[in-house]
Amino acid sequence: MRVRSAVASVGLATTVALGVMSVPAQAAPTGCDSWRTSATFAYGVCNDMSRGGWWRLGIRCSDGDYLWSSPKHTTQRTSLRCTGGSVITHDWIDTF
Repeated sequence: MRVRSAVASVGLATTVALGVMSVPAQAAPTGCDSWRTSATFAYGVCNDMSRGGWWRLGIRCSDGDYLWSSPKHTTQRTSLRCTGGSVITHDWIDTF
């Protein structure tokens, strides 16, 4: 009985591993850019979503805060702002 259980476990693990490996990975969006329109305000967009994937805008403020937009799966641009007197020190697009 233990042998049968072990064989079943190995079979299930192999099926799960192969199932995960056979799922094609989505490519990241392309044509992505972020830019600042002022010291406190930034926009971001990915213009080509034909390969699938997700993206989000990120900024770092001078007070040390990191902010991210919600994940996007469209070409609709998004924006973020530093508040409380801080300014943007870095802006970027994460793709996944």
